[in-house]
Amino acid sequence: MKNNIILLTFLLLLSISTQGQESAFSATHQKMALLPGEVNNVSIVDGNLYCYASGVLLLAQRSGEQLLGFWADTSYVKIAEDIEYVIKHPSTGDLYFTRIDKHGQSYLFYAQEGRKGKMKVKKVRMGGMTVEHPTFTADGSIMIFSSRDRRRSYGGYDLWYSLYSDGKWSRPLNLGNRINTNYDEITPSIYRDCLLFSSNGHGDDHAYLNVYSTRLISDHVNGDTVGMLQIGRCRVQKLPEPLNSSDADDFDMIIDTSRNYGYWVSKRVESDSDSQLYSFSGSLDGMLLWGRVLDKYDNALASVRVMASQNGRTICTALTDSDGFYRMYLQSDQYYELSFSLHGFFVTYEQINTAKADDEFLIAEQRRDVTLDKLLLDQRIYYSDLFGHNVDLELSAFGKSQLEPLVRFLTDNPEIQVKASLSNDITDDAKFNEYLTAHRIQTLENYLYGVLPPTVSIKIENACSGIVGCSGATGVSRFVVILHDPSEE
Repeated sequence: MKNNIILLTFLLLLSISTQGQESAFSATHQKMALLPGEVNNVSIVDGNLYCYASGVLLLAQRSGEQLLGFWADTSYVKIAEDIEYVIKHPSTGDLYFTRIDKHGQSYLFYAQEGRKGKMKVKKVRMGGMTVEHPTFTADGSIMIFSSRDRRRSYGGYDLWYSLYSDGKWSRPLNLGNRINTNYDEITPSIYRDCLLFSSNGHGDDHAYLNVYSTRLISDHVNGDTVGMLQIGRCRVQKLPEPLNSSDADDFDMIIDTSRNYGYWVSKRVESDSDSQLYSFSGSLDGMLLWGRVLDKYDNALASVRVMASQNGRTICTALTDSDGFYRMYLQSDQYYELSFSLHGFFVTYEQINTAKADDEFLIAEQRRDVTLDKLLLDQRIYYSDLFGHNVDLELSAFGKSQLEPLVRFLTDNPEIQVKASLSNDITDDAKFNEYLTAHRIQTLENYLYGVLPPTVSIKIENACSGIVGCSGATGVSRFVVILHDPSEE
């Protein structure tokens, strides 16, 4: 046994890997470690991170937030050699742990310090039920755990709760069908007044486990009366990506509130082993912003870059999928500037306040749909009377306002090629009209070069040069622009 523990520890140290990933999550999440075999029962005791893998209880070695490796724990071997999960009661300080018997059933025990520091181990009687992955509310009054009790379950593993009073735990009660399904609900943990758990029974696809949250207790307002809803009666919310993936199991989420850090286990495709430990920094509380981006003809736009910024600094980004949908996670009670950009379209800017309107969900949700517009490509765009109706050489305020959409579009899409011409048929003197057009072209080019990025090049042709048509004295001044996207060739 000792040699196996040493070998396992050595393998774990060799397998440590961290890999940052771009994420819609405002806090960075990263892959923490490759662990051999199945990883289960992640917990935190006195600030120490534990997990159970390959039949051994493992203790994480950390330097600040950096994970150095996992060592097979030796401190709890004195209590029992076959501990698979450990957690401490927040009010009594007693150590609770689970052990698997020879029939593969998991039961709950607790250890109290007796005389001369010797630990006394007692089995917790839960009406004959098996107990897996117990967790406690902050005051220790409620214990939530997972159990496969076919007599009283909705199907598969269910979540149960027991109340602590006068040093005893009450007979377990099922958390109900708001939380439990015909499939599996496992690995509960408490985050503030919310319950985190994993399930493959919520939603349409039952192939994989995902992490969900629900309020344990919620205020219910009925007229002028405020009462407390029963435990397990609040709505269930699926946590956003990257905490969940669409093609793998995600489970065993635990939050270290003292470090503002969280951990969970995933079997996603990028993993090189059966399961892998992930971490994220920051608070889970926030807002899930999602929506759809369309063009003015209601066609879905894919690969639109959605950016959330504060004070000019980009906080997070997301891309729309093939159906035009995007999702991003933002911190709550903050102001953000959103930008929606796609080559060949105007960039759209919006302001958003992520104040929560619904406290029942851990993560609030807000939908923001956007329509992007564009200028016509490879077609003539006409602008008239940029200089007024006389022979002024300066652009009028009205003329500048007409050019604003063109300036914005070229600023947002500097790769677009521009072909332009200007004609002024003001008098019946063709030479005068050609001369006036040449001076106005200089004014127009100077203005555009002053407001456009240096990467945009515009050369304006004199459409009155050598043309008899600029002598009709029609009084018309016309600026013609043709835009071309070389990337579509």
